[in-house]
Amino acid sequence: MRIKYISLLYFLLFSFFGFSQDKCDYSIKLKLVNASDLTPIYGVVVKFIEIDKTYLSNQQGYLIIENACEPLAHLEIMSQFYKAKTIKVDLRKQSNLSIKLEELQQELAEVIVQNKLVPKQQVNQLNATQIESQFSGSLAKSLDEIPGVNSIEIGAGSSKPTIRGFSFNRVLVTENGMRHEGQQWGSDHGLEVDALSVEDVEVIKSASALAYGSDAIGGVIKLNTNKAPQDEGLTGSYKLFLRSINNTLTNNINLAYKNENWFAKFKGTLTDYGDYNLPTDTINYLSVNMPVENRRLKNTAGKERNIMFTGGFVSDKFNSALSISRNYFKAGFFPGAHGVPSVTRVVDDGDRRNIELPFQNSTHFKVTSQNTWIFKNANLKLNLSYQNNLRQEWSDFNTHYSSQEPPETNADLELEFDLNTYEINLEHNYYHSKKHNLTTGLQLQAQKNAIKGFNFLLPNYDRQMLGAFAIHSIELNKKLEIDYGVRLDIAQLNTEALFDQRLFNYLLFRNNSEEVAIENAQRSETINRDFNNFNFNLSSNYKLNNKLNFELNLGTNFRLPTAIELSSNGIHHGSFRHERGNPELNPEKGYIIDGSANFNNDQVNISFSPYLYYFTNYIYLNPSGIFSKLPHGGQINQYTESKALLTGFELYYKHQITKRFSSSISLEYLWNTQLRDETEGNFALPFSPPNNALIKLNYDIKDYKYLKDTNLSFITEIAAAQNRTAQNEEATPGYEIFGLNLASRLQLRNFTANVNLRVMNMFDTKYFNHTNFYRALEIPEMGRNIQLMLSIPF
Repeated sequence: MRIKYISLLYFLLFSFFGFSQDKCDYSIKLKLVNASDLTPIYGVVVKFIEIDKTYLSNQQGYLIIENACEPLAHLEIMSQFYKAKTIKVDLRKQSNLSIKLEELQQELAEVIVQNKLVPKQQVNQLNATQIESQFSGSLAKSLDEIPGVNSIEIGAGSSKPTIRGFSFNRVLVTENGMRHEGQQWGSDHGLEVDALSVEDVEVIKSASALAYGSDAIGGVIKLNTNKAPQDEGLTGSYKLFLRSINNTLTNNINLAYKNENWFAKFKGTLTDYGDYNLPTDTINYLSVNMPVENRRLKNTAGKERNIMFTGGFVSDKFNSALSISRNYFKAGFFPGAHGVPSVTRVVDDGDRRNIELPFQNSTHFKVTSQNTWIFKNANLKLNLSYQNNLRQEWSDFNTHYSSQEPPETNADLELEFDLNTYEINLEHNYYHSKKHNLTTGLQLQAQKNAIKGFNFLLPNYDRQMLGAFAIHSIELNKKLEIDYGVRLDIAQLNTEALFDQRLFNYLLFRNNSEEVAIENAQRSETINRDFNNFNFNLSSNYKLNNKLNFELNLGTNFRLPTAIELSSNGIHHGSFRHERGNPELNPEKGYIIDGSANFNNDQVNISFSPYLYYFTNYIYLNPSGIFSKLPHGGQINQYTESKALLTGFELYYKHQITKRFSSSISLEYLWNTQLRDETEGNFALPFSPPNNALIKLNYDIKDYKYLKDTNLSFITEIAAAQNRTAQNEEATPGYEIFGLNLASRLQLRNFTANVNLRVMNMFDTKYFNHTNFYRALEIPEMGRNIQLMLSIPF
């Protein structure tokens, strides 16, 4: 009998434990959000330690742990851009949990991330520390290490970005969610952005017309400058930047104060630099040999004065930030670039830092307001902005009109463009479920441009644009996600007619007939154009496993013709030619197919991204064969359109060879052509960067006393010869240059300083950059440059 009772007891115990082990119905829904602004975070890895299983947050920041047998869970949360943390969760008591992650400021990493507003595609993201480590005097130049991204340099202190060979109005720059509007059509016009005030950058290397509209054919560069600080109280940093190439001195200060939900920030930058060094003694422009005295390019000095104020409020239900900024830039032009080449104008004046005629200056004033309402399954964003971009180019009036009396006021003001832009963006994100997300948006913009100056290039104009889009994201299963969307754009552009009395008098003085003088002095006609366009996009992301995924993107793209393309008619010294618009141009339209294959494990990271663009009417400047009647005009270049094809790929490979030693290589291949009549010849598209490679060898040095996180990098930049050129564009030989980078963190008790020392063009090699602003003047790139970045947080 006793044995029966014991057997029954054992049976009941085993039945109980067996029943308990079969209870695997615990579940929890997690949401991963940014601690600063509570926006969802995609791609966060969450490891359930007890069962050794990992999960990944989706586009809305959600992930669900289902059918767990363990009631107590230790969750390890990891992300390359946020601080790792481990939390303990009782699954019996919690079914929903929001987890706030703080951004990682010291981590240097380049990853493929998910963009929240556009179909899934490759995005390179840089945080503030990376921008500092790669800073080269301007923001666009600091992005050169990203595969497929290059820059058009304008002297030593300014540059503009190119993505996959697209630049100017084919690459869109946004700041705090709003389009950055300046005179971006000019090759001598850099970005009026303070690079040292940027907190993070996302570079989208694909057509992004659905979410952003016109000008996003090549890609989008998204800048963020108004994030809420993470720490309570007063925090900040001081940065000192020095360059040997032109004696640059930059001082930057960032201050932030946070009190619970409220915050305020101040940012300011002062930069001064002198004429920059060249690895040559002479240059040749229009068959004239000009000396480069002391190997310094005369009148290329400049300065920047930037300031920004931000105030905001952050909570679980509502976020708001108001930013006011003013960026001022002034820099000289090499005197040989204006008028007839003259050796006497380039004689060294003994002052390396003065700025004489000719020069440019720009002031960009901007007010932006970002507002987000957060609901249970949705959020609503309302962004407002006002921008004023005042750009002036000054040169000696008598250089161009020696036979006439100069204007009574501002006699040497050659060109002035006063552009005012108002913009409203409304966006709604609805998370129907963990597998469905619908994003809809409405964008309105109004612009008005007014001109002054004794010369003419662009008329007064106004432009209005309205865009509406919808993007639906679907997670079909754990491996496959797709996005599809549509966009409608409506726009109107109006330009004013202008008769140039000064040019009329000049032409009569030069013995031209009255008929010829009237024809050429009518610089612009009244234009009233209406445009509309419809676009679609389909993209997919297939995750084969935790190490390998594939992306594919199909769609249409478009770009509205600009006022400069429709109605310009004058000498643009920024591009050294007479440019004339074409009022009959149609919106630029085309098709795109691109994709990527990405492999990543503990030792190797490989990304391969091919692309193909086809345009039914690509807009570009074409030599007309007609010589200009304007002073020093040369041949007239006329805006025209034709079919075009652009294709290529980017390859990135990184190998963690040992714990401390790694290597990486970035390759970019680009091929394009105009598809014109065979009798006219099919030339390449203008400003196409050559095929290029960037090779880096990195070694992490062991901490030594006060030096922490020390890293040494050897960098090799290789560019192939660019022999496929547009009409009247010079071929450029290839080059190979070498650099060195040493970065470390100095830690002395409570004092911290991040130090970055770079040597560029180590062997003072003479070479040419095909897309450089001064390439047409046969001016080589800058010589050896040693620069120091010192950052002190407090």
